Amino acid sequence: MWVWIVTAAAVIGFDQLTKLMVLKNISQYDTVRVIKGVIDFVNVKNTGAAFSMMNNATWFLAIVSAVFCAGLVIYLIKEKPRDRLYRTGLCLMFAGAFGNGLDRVFRGYVVDFIKTVFIDFPVFNIADISIVTGAVLCIIYLAFLNENNDEKNSEENGKNSA
Repeated sequence: MWVWIVTAAAVIGFDQLTKLMVLKNISQYDTVRVIKGVIDFVNVKNTGAAFSMMNNATWFLAIVSAVFCAGLVIYLIKEKPRDRLYRTGLCLMFAGAFGNGLDRVFRGYVVDFIKTVFIDFPVFNIADISIVTGAVLCIIYLAFLNENNDEKNSEENGKNSA
């Protein structure tokens, strides 16, 4: 369990550090080219959720983040999932939700700054990357590696063949 606590703390720390660096070095809406034609950094205040949904819902989204993080901690303590991939995914989703939640509570908005130049995509941050990566890991586990899926599939196949 300590590995995931340290991992979550490291992701949260890196997320907050990068946001602080952006706030100190890039004026709002200014752009800094990082890799020409690939990635720019731009300082954007996001008061909503992903893809600019629910703009100006900062406090509601802060509560959602807090409830999600608390629920996840309770789940991890109570259920003690054993699969490393699944726990890592949950850890990354926790870290991302916590990092963006900190922004919402202490800044009143989420700092987004990574802009893809090669594709038109909303500006995002390290916490967003963590949430998406964690979700993908959990989906892979639940869809393909979860032992309960094998039992469920064999039960369904037995019913279908009868």
